[in-house]
Amino acid sequence: MKYRKKPVEIEAVQFDYEKWVYMRHTAYPMVNGDVAPDGGMMATNPVIKTLEGDMKVSDGDYIIKGVHGEFYPCKPDIFEETYEPSGRSVDGKLLAEKLAVPIKHELDKRSRDAQRRKEFL
Repeated sequence: MKYRKKPVEIEAVQFDYEKWVYMRHTAYPMVNGDVAPDGGMMATNPVIKTLEGDMKVSDGDYIIKGVHGEFYPCKPDIFEETYEPSGRSVDGKLLAEKLAVPIKHELDKRSRDAQRRKEFL
């Protein structure tokens, strides 16, 4: 018997190792690392605690928030084969990206029109 995944909308972010090193608590709070002797975090061995245990996160991996709030890493090639943008974004980023080009076009047009009026007078 064959099965197909149900269409489920997920949240995901692409892991950036350098960003994690400097902003780990704010950018990727779900990613842990080795503890340094002084008690601080070392910039090594980023891992996510998943339902299946600790999973290593590599630079460029996607961190997916599952339907029950759990996190897990996914390799970029697998992510891109499996997922596509839903057209909605919690932070409005996709909407902003969609609107940026037409808004810029309209602003450029208005600027050109204003310049022409100024030159005409």
